[in-house]
Amino acid sequence: MGLKSLDYRKRMFRTIDTIVAVAVSSAAVVLVVYLVVGRWGLDGEYMVRRFPAYFLAAMTNLYYTGVAFGIGLFVGLLIGWVRAARATPLDKVLRDARKVNDASFPTKAFVGFGARYLLRRTGDAFVSLIRGTPLFVQIMFAAAILRIQYPQLNPLLIGVIAGFMALTLNTAGYQSEIFRAGFQTVHSGQVEAARAIGFSRSAAMRYVVLPQALRLVIPPLTNEFIGLLKASSLLLIIGIVELTLFGRREAFNFFVVFEAFALVTGIYLLLTVPVSKVVEWIERRYRIPGLGIQPGTVSRA
Repeated sequence: MGLKSLDYRKRMFRTIDTIVAVAVSSAAVVLVVYLVVGRWGLDGEYMVRRFPAYFLAAMTNLYYTGVAFGIGLFVGLLIGWVRAARATPLDKVLRDARKVNDASFPTKAFVGFGARYLLRRTGDAFVSLIRGTPLFVQIMFAAAILRIQYPQLNPLLIGVIAGFMALTLNTAGYQSEIFRAGFQTVHSGQVEAARAIGFSRSAAMRYVVLPQALRLVIPPLTNEFIGLLKASSLLLIIGIVELTLFGRREAFNFFVVFEAFALVTGIYLLLTVPVSKVVEWIERRYRIPGLGIQPGTVSRA
């Protein structure tokens, strides 16, 4: 059997597997809905008529998530880079300072060491703060600070700024951990080899470690995006009319509780499942053989 034929069969089985998984998941959701609300039934006419309004509300979630994730990607990359870089041990700094005759060298060495140490510990403190507190508290804290410091601002504007701030800082903290793990997954021998042929430490990180780490962090970054998209529903506590708050208002204003939250659930699935499938394809397309977690193989008789 040729390689093209084998590759075609793999893609075909992968497609069939995806279709079956979607069908089984959909059937399970339908069964759960039937068991919960079957006796009352669902207002299908309302769900069809109001679906565009629900989907428009979901665009608010996507907008906040996309902007916060994009900014957090840049911030998280920088913090992860700083935290993954090996700091020069203090005893080496002292030995180098004693060997050099330049009177200004000890001061320069300690300033450089102190700057790197301070940056790394500041990054550690930021990540600990973000991971150690709930996003709910972070949103409320950001809104409270803005209300106290800028009481003249419109409450809606305060909610918008606080929402962006909290989501951005939250995802930046988690993404920095993802990037740090990705950087440290690349074997240190590659960095040493780059250094041996004349690369500086920063150049080795940029040209050797970073291209490999970016491929490794695609799956966890996808999980972070999906998690952030779902967590954006917490923006309802500061008055942002996103999908969950819109559904809640519809449910209790028009007494369509089951229909409203069935639509909310379905739209969240509609947004998250395609993203995960696209990223699975990207991961397979740009996978580095021998690096990271490799896909399992199935032997064929």
